[in-house]
Amino acid sequence: MLHKLLIIFLLMKHSILLFLVFSLIVSGCGNHVQRCNSEELSIPESTEVKSRGIYHWKTTFDLSAEDTAFIKRHDITRLYVRMFDVGMEINEANDSLEVVPLGTTRFKSKIPEDCALIPTVFITQDALKAYCYAEWKLAELIVTRIKAMCSWNELGTFNEIQYDCDWTESSRKSFEKLCESTKKILKSDGISLSGTIRLHQLEEATYPFDRGVLMIYNTGSFKNPNTENSILDFDDVYKYLSVEKRVQKFLQARKENCPIIDVAYPTYGWGVVFDENRKFNRLVTNPEEHRLEEGETIRLEMGTYSEIMKVKALVDSTIAPTSRGCILYHLDDENLNRYKSHEIENIYN
Repeated sequence: MLHKLLIIFLLMKHSILLFLVFSLIVSGCGNHVQRCNSEELSIPESTEVKSRGIYHWKTTFDLSAEDTAFIKRHDITRLYVRMFDVGMEINEANDSLEVVPLGTTRFKSKIPEDCALIPTVFITQDALKAYCYAEWKLAELIVTRIKAMCSWNELGTFNEIQYDCDWTESSRKSFEKLCESTKKILKSDGISLSGTIRLHQLEEATYPFDRGVLMIYNTGSFKNPNTENSILDFDDVYKYLSVEKRVQKFLQARKENCPIIDVAYPTYGWGVVFDENRKFNRLVTNPEEHRLEEGETIRLEMGTYSEIMKVKALVDSTIAPTSRGCILYHLDDENLNRYKSHEIENIYN
């Protein structure tokens, strides 16, 4: 046992050192929707059983009795756990920016039985740019750290990891190289790579992973005082999915690279605070208990059940008719308690 702990400690230490060694210094619409015919593009139906998943997006993995009961009650079989972020941090020793793992999750609970773990990593654009032309090094660091964390915390085996990255056109090629390098590393272990797809990325990528997760949330600008609901608004989604050329390009990319798709919907809420001049001030996760300063206003937002179902019908009829399953974001009992049990079932179904 002591020998095992020593090996894991050295592995984690080596991973952190590599991060430092290879770090680079970085000075109103209508309701009519035209259904896109995915059969014409011959997108195969997934042979996997339709699955139910949920994200865990906190820095401490400590499942409550309510969390465990929710997972069991709704037959959730896939748990996407955020492991750490890959971002930039100032090295105080030389006053330079370096790529490092941030906000590493601490594990106080085990993964529930009959629930597959999908380690998930958020990658910032700055980190991607810092490793431009050296994406394979970043891939090695990420995979090594994930394996070390899973071993150290005795999380069991996993057959998939996921990258979450809000890449843009300027960082797209670097992200694609990172994914290709990661897939090569994982192939020998029989582990697949999945990645998130945001609405603004629909027609810009080749989707260089084995399966994708279409993120249908954060669809609007929360800083805009005129936004009604930045978390999920049918009109915002419609603007993307009503353009047939964009949808067809996405379906073609699915056919060629990423035929297996999950769709993620928001089951969370927050408050958006503006100052007396209607300028964005801050986001608050517990708006009911938050005290406002004089002159401030707050806009309450959440992914409402009615809006989710309306958007879900649109998504299912256009770009994801052959999806593998549905994922909720995220596992938090305060937010999930806002939904009735049958509503959660309807979203999953």
